[in-house]
Amino acid sequence: MADKAPWRTVIKKYAICGSGVAAMEFALIAPILIALFFGVIESSDAMARSRQVTLAVNTLVDLAAQETQIETAELDDLFDGVEQIMETGGAPAIIRLVSVGVDADGDPVVQWSRDNAGDAPYAAGAPYEGLPASTLIDAGATILISEVNYTYTSKLTHFVIPSISFERSATRWPRRSLRIRLCSSLSGVCS
Repeated sequence: MADKAPWRTVIKKYAICGSGVAAMEFALIAPILIALFFGVIESSDAMARSRQVTLAVNTLVDLAAQETQIETAELDDLFDGVEQIMETGGAPAIIRLVSVGVDADGDPVVQWSRDNAGDAPYAAGAPYEGLPASTLIDAGATILISEVNYTYTSKLTHFVIPSISFERSATRWPRRSLRIRLCSSLSGVCS
């Protein structure tokens, strides 16, 4: 019996020394796991917002391209629908629809423009620089361009992760006419 006593003492000594190892490992790994958990949640939410912005910009230009003329009140309704697609949650988003044609030299110029604030962000007749070089516009025809600028701010980790700015644009040629006219709902004047 005297032989087993030193052996038990050794086991007890190691058991006492190893009792805090699991707690120490957890304390070292827990911050990494928590950061990884929130990182996955935030990145998936940001990717979902990016997809919503892309869907919104394509929906706006696609719906507007189906018309021969569009009234400002109808366009305001389209902007409201696009904001609902994006689910901005009250965060500001800039949404624009621009009709671009060509001038006598073949350079792209703005025919009309409107944004979700009811303003004309681009002056009529001003050069438009946002088209790819390969875009062809025939004389007398126009192309529609929708632009969305949305700044995503995380609700959970906004103090750690900075805001992400999403800027998307989409183009479509009018489907039922060479150009789409913007008409004022109040005066009935079309441009």
